[in-house]
Amino acid sequence: MKPALKIEHLNKYFGKRQILHDISFETYPGEVFGFLGPNGAGKTTTIKIAVGLLRLDDGEIEINGKSLAKNYEAAMADIGGIVENPEFYKYMTGMQNLHQYARMRGGIDQKRIDEAVEIVGLKNRINDKVKKYSLGMRQRLGVAQAILHRPKLLILDEPTNGLDPAGIKELRDVLKNVAHKENTCVIVSSHLMSEMELMCDRVGILVNGAMQGVHTVEEMISSSSGSFAEYIIRVSDCNRALEVLDFIPPENKSAEDENHIKIRLEKENAEEELFEVTARIVTKGLRLGTVSPVENKKLEDVFIELTKSGGVQIG
Repeated sequence: MKPALKIEHLNKYFGKRQILHDISFETYPGEVFGFLGPNGAGKTTTIKIAVGLLRLDDGEIEINGKSLAKNYEAAMADIGGIVENPEFYKYMTGMQNLHQYARMRGGIDQKRIDEAVEIVGLKNRINDKVKKYSLGMRQRLGVAQAILHRPKLLILDEPTNGLDPAGIKELRDVLKNVAHKENTCVIVSSHLMSEMELMCDRVGILVNGAMQGVHTVEEMISSSSGSFAEYIIRVSDCNRALEVLDFIPPENKSAEDENHIKIRLEKENAEEELFEVTARIVTKGLRLGTVSPVENKKLEDVFIELTKSGGVQIG
């Protein structure tokens, strides 16, 4: 499959200071790709270069197989994007704004406008004036405008900024819709890990201007979580319970509070060993309450590890 976006060995300098360090990655049609990193990591700089707002110093960028440096206009024709907050004529309706953009762009008929409105969920409000729209509705109208010409690549820089939880969910659903129904590659830059975990098919994390790799969310969380499963167990006597579980190394068991112990078991044998744990506790005359697995790591946890340590090994 041809990449929607292909970046190879991208470097960027502001004066003598290097902002981006040898960045390479590819994204594909039909996926939502999360471009993640702390503030100042270089996300917006990379995006501005990809959409032609900044010049690249070294490297190569291709959009749908077209070189940004050698075939700029053809490459840019395949991009839609919102780098800042979308701007509209607020005294006009949403539909009038889309008509205005369609006239400037050319080659966009009413059927395509209606399709875009349907995709972003604004059918019932598209004839209201934009000044009556919430921020979330304006963002969705911005997405409709950006996909009118059926771009192969849609790029959004921090699109959820300022949105309330309902607005964030609506936008998340819209972007997944665009990717999967239109077969468009959607790249979303953000530092909101919880949203990216729900939205993205793959993610790339940028730390200090360098890419730490590109993986599915599941790969990143699984690799960072290591080979252990953790459980919280309610018992009548924590100290006694820790004593009878003498087959578990001391570093893998502890008292959480006066009623609960925490144990770590190797994932490969966790189910069998958990039977042994509960049997030991009961046969030694202790009362056994709940046994609860500790919630798996979230993308946010992995992100914190990466930004603190400079990377975790994945794969």
